Amino acid sequence: MKTLLDLAAQTAVRLISFRDSLHCMAARTWSRMLILPLLVLYLLLTSATPAYAQAVSTPLTPQQVVEFALTLEKLEAEFYRRAVIAIQSGGLVSLPDPAKNAVMSYGQDETQHVPALSGVLTLLGGNPDAITIPANPNFNAIIGRDPFANPEDFLLALQNVEDTGVAAYSGQVQNLQAAGEAGKTVLAGALEIHTVEARHAAGIRYLRQTFYGADIRPWVRNPSEVPFPKVRPGSPIPFENEAFDGYATRDEVLAIVVPILAGT
Repeated sequence: MKTLLDLAAQTAVRLISFRDSLHCMAARTWSRMLILPLLVLYLLLTSATPAYAQAVSTPLTPQQVVEFALTLEKLEAEFYRRAVIAIQSGGLVSLPDPAKNAVMSYGQDETQHVPALSGVLTLLGGNPDAITIPANPNFNAIIGRDPFANPEDFLLALQNVEDTGVAAYSGQVQNLQAAGEAGKTVLAGALEIHTVEARHAAGIRYLRQTFYGADIRPWVRNPSEVPFPKVRPGSPIPFENEAFDGYATRDEVLAIVVPILAGT
């Protein structure tokens, strides 16, 4: 019978393999452009535990972080799946071809994130099948109306989805750092997914600016552009400045996601 040490070694190897595979997926041009600011945010949030940082009574364990991320990824994958249907025979037929191609590509990325995170959760002792979303998520809750009815509403809703996903991953850096060795490999994998989510968010913003004249840029310029609190009062980091991307705590993300999870 294998010893606990053998099992632990195998788990470590598998987690490292997961990290490396995600690294290959994320190592694209835009991802490289985003690594430096992400590392800056990582260092600023993890070098200490100041009063202005996320306030949580009990830090999430690595398993809980992965469960949280898997819930979000399942919702994103379902959102993209429905978008593809609407592109083929619904309200998104008139979406410009470059936008259609981007949606197809981004949706494939999200679909790959789900089994990858499911594998990690299994290795951590969790059950991916227990992480469920409703058969009919209430995606109308994102912008208060059907996001698949027309291209402009769809891209606005998708921007909110991707911006929230980026901030959600950033918001879990402290929890994984606090877990010590147990959180390091999960943190590495989470950061790799984070860069992909950031590329998606920038791409959607570019599409809105280019095809529909939205007064935005591929990056967040104003706190009002995101559905979570970007400004952190008392922080020495001026998150309200476009030079610094914000983060969202689990509670802030859940405030956005719970109405969607309520279903229709």
